[in-house]
Amino acid sequence: MRSGNALLVELLIVVMFFMLTTTVLLEVFTKADSFSARSELLTVSMVEAQNVADRLYASEDPEGLLKSLGYESRNGIWTLEKETYQMEAVISPEVEDSGTFRRQLVRVVSGGEEIYSLPCSRWEVNP
Repeated sequence: MRSGNALLVELLIVVMFFMLTTTVLLEVFTKADSFSARSELLTVSMVEAQNVADRLYASEDPEGLLKSLGYESRNGIWTLEKETYQMEAVISPEVEDSGTFRRQLVRVVSGGEEIYSLPCSRWEVNP
């Protein structure tokens, strides 16, 4: 009977080893999935933010452009809600004698945290 008990103990140790290994692997795959989702969010939002920043820089009517893209103005900040993040655009002109410096900033916010921002300011000379 002693060899039967030893075999049972060995089997229990092997089963426990596989359970621990499975737990560690599950955590690794969960973390990898989280990193993948975050990377996809960064990639998609960065491309969209760059497109909006380029269009804002070239636009003669930035507010009209943002309206046409679906942005809504709230307290001077233009926002566009996406599924997992929010795009924001801030336009603040500074009028001088020789022209207007149009400060523009495109931000991406996710979970209340700013992921990144892209400035796209422009100097416009008065005619």
